[in-house]
Amino acid sequence: MNTYKKLLGLVLVLGLAVVAGGCTTKAQRQDIIINNASKYMSEGNYAQAIELLNEGLALAEGRVGDKEIDISYYKAAAQYNSGDYEGAIKTYTALANYDEDDPNPLFLRGSVYLKSGEKATALNDYKAAIKLDEKDYDLYIAIYENLAANNFIKEGEEFLNIALEKSGESADDCLARGRIYSLMKQYDAAETAFKKADDKGAEDANIYLANLYLQQGDELKCDKLLEEYKSKDTISALACNAIASMELKRNHPDVALEYVEQGLGKLVVNNKKDLLRNKVAALEALGRFEDAFNSCIEFLELYPQDVDMDREKTFISTRL
Repeated sequence: MNTYKKLLGLVLVLGLAVVAGGCTTKAQRQDIIINNASKYMSEGNYAQAIELLNEGLALAEGRVGDKEIDISYYKAAAQYNSGDYEGAIKTYTALANYDEDDPNPLFLRGSVYLKSGEKATALNDYKAAIKLDEKDYDLYIAIYENLAANNFIKEGEEFLNIALEKSGESADDCLARGRIYSLMKQYDAAETAFKKADDKGAEDANIYLANLYLQQGDELKCDKLLEEYKSKDTISALACNAIASMELKRNHPDVALEYVEQGLGKLVVNNKKDLLRNKVAALEALGRFEDAFNSCIEFLELYPQDVDMDREKTFISTRL
């Protein structure tokens, strides 16, 4: 997870002068505004980005559709990254009020509250988010990771335990349990869950199992499972990224980059964010800092709310 909300990438790359030309539809003008705002954000110019995004919202003239939702998510991300937590909270609140069935704005608002030091309010938002989608295991894991990153591991594990209580016996449920047990370092339970998921036909269950073995330091078992995947004619984007992650852990960035590129080239890529993150890590490990920096820009244009990548971009810029 996924930050949890995955914002849409944009195809058009047009200058600001086109916006002023008046030769485009409202939707096209909003696309151009989002695209240019995203570029400003990748450069750290959040004030200019917010100004543009406000122009995009003004074009709506009080009507709210998909474009306005996307613009609002970009605006909240720009506010957050600029340190305007109060503004980001207001924007996420408006999104939450607009679609009361969507857990994303509640999750993101909770994360802003957490960053602001308001843990109790953050936990309330997280609890409200999971009530809207009680079987979204990625959401539980994202909440745990946010809390753990802020040294609230116990509180994070409480959400993982809730997820375990909600899980059933389907292949996806077993796979999710394995992921959760891995995070809680309950490795025997995780292994059992992954094997059960594999027996039930869960795609790529053994990839998670291979990573579990690597976590435990058993590279022989890890390699045995990985070789089965590597010998296949086709493997999923998820498997490509998992192999890349494990190869990075073992200091094989060249092999990792190979699998990242393979994953990004798949027809179905539901984990593009994770693949691009590993691409940056692999390029950096290879000493290809200019390529790594450009990959950071590519990442942030798609996921501008990712503060960790924003920091990574700043670090890599010192190596150019």
